[in-house]
Amino acid sequence: MICKSSAPPALEEHTALLQRHLLSISEAIVRTRQEIADLRHEQEVGRARDELHAVVQGTEQATNAILTASETVEALARGVARRAGDDATRADALAIQAQMQTIFEACNFQDLTGQRISKVVRTIVLVEERVGEMLSLWSGSGAAPPARPAAAPRTGDDALLNGPALPGTAAVCQDAVDAMFP
Repeated sequence: MICKSSAPPALEEHTALLQRHLLSISEAIVRTRQEIADLRHEQEVGRARDELHAVVQGTEQATNAILTASETVEALARGVARRAGDDATRADALAIQAQMQTIFEACNFQDLTGQRISKVVRTIVLVEERVGEMLSLWSGSGAAPPARPAAAPRTGDDALLNGPALPGTAAVCQDAVDAMFP
């Protein structure tokens, strides 16, 4: 008499079913991890776009402040040159005016830089829109892609390398900073 030690057919079927389900769950986990990585990449692209936009705004504001102060200094130097009683003072005032002209000319960098960065921002936005449209078409839903989740908090050295806050995202208000200094 030969003895078989195999499991009953029902047990083998259940085991195979369980293996298929575990494999399916494993594949879903892999897909979800990839989707999360893709979302993080999209968040980084969006953040880069926002950072570039903030650079354009910041340089424009700084340049306007420099130009306003420079115009004031230039007007004061012009007045000093008119009222100066001696040639040395007049020469100094004219030299100040000449240097102020150099500052005016140098501030043209902001306009050119702003145009270039704005072009890059428009390109990033265009790419984001097109990728969103493609995802929508591929998903077959015809709806807009889901909203992005909030970025994961940074830790370690990454948490220290945030740079200036984007407009409207300051963690501390100016009053709190002022209160720290007597």
